[in-house]
Amino acid sequence: MEESNNPGKTRVKFYIILMIISIAAVFGMYMLYSVPALKAIQTLVITVLGQITVIFTYESGLLYGNLVSGSTDKPAMFPITYMILVAASVIMAAMPVTAWPVAVMYVLLTVMSNIPCGIVSGSICLFIASSAIDTGMYPFIYVYLLAGIAAAVLVAHLDEQFRIGLPVSIVEIILMAGLGVTLITSVSSFSIEVLIYPVVNLAVTLILILFILKAYSARVIFREEDKYIELNDPECLLLTELKKVSPEDYHKTVHIVYFCDRVSSALGLDASRVKCAGLYHRVGVIGGAYNWENTRMVCEEQNLPEEVMSILQEFEDPNTPLIQTESAVLFMCECIVTSIQYLFSKNKEVKLEYPSLIEAIFKQRIEAGVFKQSDMSIGQFERMKKVFMEEKLYYDFLR
Repeated sequence: MEESNNPGKTRVKFYIILMIISIAAVFGMYMLYSVPALKAIQTLVITVLGQITVIFTYESGLLYGNLVSGSTDKPAMFPITYMILVAASVIMAAMPVTAWPVAVMYVLLTVMSNIPCGIVSGSICLFIASSAIDTGMYPFIYVYLLAGIAAAVLVAHLDEQFRIGLPVSIVEIILMAGLGVTLITSVSSFSIEVLIYPVVNLAVTLILILFILKAYSARVIFREEDKYIELNDPECLLLTELKKVSPEDYHKTVHIVYFCDRVSSALGLDASRVKCAGLYHRVGVIGGAYNWENTRMVCEEQNLPEEVMSILQEFEDPNTPLIQTESAVLFMCECIVTSIQYLFSKNKEVKLEYPSLIEAIFKQRIEAGVFKQSDMSIGQFERMKKVFMEEKLYYDFLR
């Protein structure tokens, strides 16, 4: 395999270039702003150690798959953007400290990596710029650090509803209060003019954060939602084929998906993901028999998302335990529907005591050790049971 096709070697090249740019940035601070030699050496050592931490957090995100959604599509975006911002930190040091767009840096770096990496890399940019300021200005640095951490964490609140009003407001309040109080207590003679830079900074920060998050939402979150819209259509080509091969499995699947939607929404899970797993969990019969190997083969041909495949594997592969909460939800949805349909197949007129039946099914599965390795909490388990018990009217559709 050619070296250019090896992502690991490509990242190593980026990291080497990053170290070179970091050293050049510190040298630039030393030359442009007359930073004392001893302070420049201290800044260089801390910057290099910081970059090692950035590399560690980014590689950890790649290894454990916890990078922000979409950041793995273009893995070069983070190191390139970060190198640009490291270089820009040298220029930022020439600006009035009250005008630094630090929170924007934290958000931009976080959406291209993850929260730990975004916080560390943003802090390194802040540290490089702060090496040229007077010690009396350091309170501003702590204000930016707090606002930057809050800005990085707000990325975790970004969903398809774009509900970021409160997190963004918190970032703005931290900046406004911190910069305002620090500025007023730092200047010898207060005037309206000294507020110009902080006010402009607040406005520009708000606009740029909203722009970055809106662009991220449009390109990543809604793209993910669009991906599931077609897959979750019961009349898509693969499910239409399942309907022809096994109408019984198809209709059973529709009922299971209904409960997947209800339960996953009640538990705060990604309903689209769980519904997709519910829709495709029986497609193995298209390949000749209902088993994990056939399901995997059929689903890979349809390019189902990896996160859906992992649920299906835990659900269908006897050698893979139920670990994800989503897998446990699918398991119980299938179990409830199958049990009730079986009882109705024996006697369509039977009157079932659904609460007692559901309680017995849950108890039996617990005693069987089905959930002993599951990530599902006790609270989620009880909420799931409650949803099934409240769906008394729907069960008549299973007759």
